Amino acid sequence: MERADVRRRMRAKEYRGRHERIRRSLIPHVLSGEAKCARCGESIEPGEDWHLGHSDRDRRFYSGPEHARCNRGAPMRNKTSRAW
Repeated sequence: MERADVRRRMRAKEYRGRHERIRRSLIPHVLSGEAKCARCGESIEPGEDWHLGHSDRDRRFYSGPEHARCNRGAPMRNKTSRAW
């Protein structure tokens, strides 16, 4: 296995671990019903599907809990049209 592959796999494993730790830390907040979606600003109801959202400007940073529907729809909403 090449060094670049090893480094890439290690970074992916570190990312997953960090992502999961942050998401787990937010579960009590979301289950309490106090969490607001970082995209739409509406409440995330306990038991509702939610994701840990990324910043649109820099994917290394998290924006907070988001409705699953808001998170999945973000890539299409964020595309800009080409200037002609």
